[in-house]
Amino acid sequence: MTERENTQPDTDTPLWRFALAFWQREGAAGLCLELQSQGWSVTRILCAGWLAREGHCYSGSEPETVTHWRQSVTASIRSLRQSLSKSDSLQLPVRQSLAKAELEAERVELFHAWEALQDQLSSLAGDQDEALALANLRKAAPATDNRTNEMTDAMITQLARLMLDTPTPASDTHGSPGS
Repeated sequence: MTERENTQPDTDTPLWRFALAFWQREGAAGLCLELQSQGWSVTRILCAGWLAREGHCYSGSEPETVTHWRQSVTASIRSLRQSLSKSDSLQLPVRQSLAKAELEAERVELFHAWEALQDQLSSLAGDQDEALALANLRKAAPATDNRTNEMTDAMITQLARLMLDTPTPASDTHGSPGS
């Protein structure tokens, strides 16, 4: 194996660090996971929020590589993990290993998303505000449901406020966005 083949990309991106910091905020994980249960992608939510913090609009689109990775890898690992009993002590080590694999799959997914967002970052940043965060989050809604109901609207309003108030650490590699 050559040195080039052995080199991995640095997945410790500003988006990943934002995701880790945001996930630690009280209520953030619960809101994201509730929206995920309604068909939302946590990666799209995190991209929308991070772009708003950077003063950029989110287009709402993502490349096929991100969607494909989410559907074929991240979702598959999540489904396997969720199929195992939390109360079976024999299954617990496997469930824990799958949770770690799921986190790494999410990290790769966010890296692919971050790479795709670089084109949007080339434009000048505007002000970060709640209206931009809300607009970005609405664009992150599942394609099958571009409307929001009162409960979902309240949830994304709360998410927008949490995202804008999330301090982003310089570098951190622990946490669990999207579990």
